[in-house]
Amino acid sequence: MKIAIIAAMQEEVAPFRKYYTQRETIWQKGKTSIEKLTEEIYLVESGIGKVNAAASTAWLYNYIVPDLIINTGTTGTFAPDSDLGEILLSDRFVYSDVDATGFDYQFGQVPQMPADYPIAEKLLEKVMQLLAEDEIIYHLGTIVTSDSFMSNVGTIQKIRENFPALIGSDMESCAIAQVASFYQTPVLNVRAISDKVGDKASQMFDDSVDDVSVKAFEAVQVLLRGMI
Repeated sequence: MKIAIIAAMQEEVAPFRKYYTQRETIWQKGKTSIEKLTEEIYLVESGIGKVNAAASTAWLYNYIVPDLIINTGTTGTFAPDSDLGEILLSDRFVYSDVDATGFDYQFGQVPQMPADYPIAEKLLEKVMQLLAEDEIIYHLGTIVTSDSFMSNVGTIQKIRENFPALIGSDMESCAIAQVASFYQTPVLNVRAISDKVGDKASQMFDDSVDDVSVKAFEAVQVLLRGMI
């Protein structure tokens, strides 16, 4: 089984690079790199945002065809009962900044594409079992994808109105899931909370990103041990 781990930032991939010392760089261009960690595990530093994430995922398929993609790193939380460092686990992928409702598409749906990208129930059950066995605190729900960092109060309010039950926001995962869907590859989104959305989010992120990235790495390691 080949698993590709995709994270956007150097801080988010750093714990993997520290742990897997025998790495081989397969390909690199600009902010994007693809590294072979083991025969089964590959690491992608995608760069931030939807375009970088989609391009990196497409480039990945030029070199390997993964059986599973795990998107990881940091996330801002909308959930009031969650704390920094805890894990958010996506149940589906959807954009929060796409609006083609004038053509009778659902809010968040790219025209002529699915309304969202749900994660298979059996796969989620396996992930939840592994996290619970390792006593990792996690929250399951919808993490939306936007090209905006969630520090603007107006943007946050609009997203809450369109997705009242969401638990978090990131800038890459749905773009990864959209590309992976062309290849029928399952995708997981396992992220650690770096900030609580709002006008203090940027400072919270800066203060926590290194420590929180380790928490995300630890959660992914639990999954790798249970799946490979």
